[in-house]
Amino acid sequence: MRKHAKALAVAALFGAGTILAHPAPALAAGYTPESACAKESGRGGWTHVADNMRTLKNGGSTWGHVWLMWNRGLQKNCVVVIKTAYAGTPTYTQAILKIKGGGAYRDPGTLTAKKYRYYAAAIGYGKKQCVDFEGHTTDTRKDFGIASAKRGKWGNCG
Repeated sequence: MRKHAKALAVAALFGAGTILAHPAPALAAGYTPESACAKESGRGGWTHVADNMRTLKNGGSTWGHVWLMWNRGLQKNCVVVIKTAYAGTPTYTQAILKIKGGGAYRDPGTLTAKKYRYYAAAIGYGKKQCVDFEGHTTDTRKDFGIASAKRGKWGNCG
């Protein structure tokens, strides 16, 4: 009986250690495109649009995703970059929403202006305008590698 209890206690400790050893990805996983856009805008109601996700890649490695979202009530788009690599570590991360004929919304203004732990989000007016989006994140701890993704074409013109 005591051996069984000890084995369970040891297994519980190893299990807890595994969970606690890598909390950042678990925390980053708590952010969804909807929740990040809602947090930045102060309002819910964000929905996915057609052709709205790209994977941030550095070589063959995935470092996160960039998403395009729409809020009918606000009549705005939101671009959010959610990190999966280096989540919890402040790194330069940027979300960019481009409006055809109307410039761009960026968070932050330049890639090296601010470091984020989990995500960056840019929100801008987009009713009846075509939009494009892109995102970037870096590894500022070692070699300053960068992972980027963009759609690269105008869309979601409603």
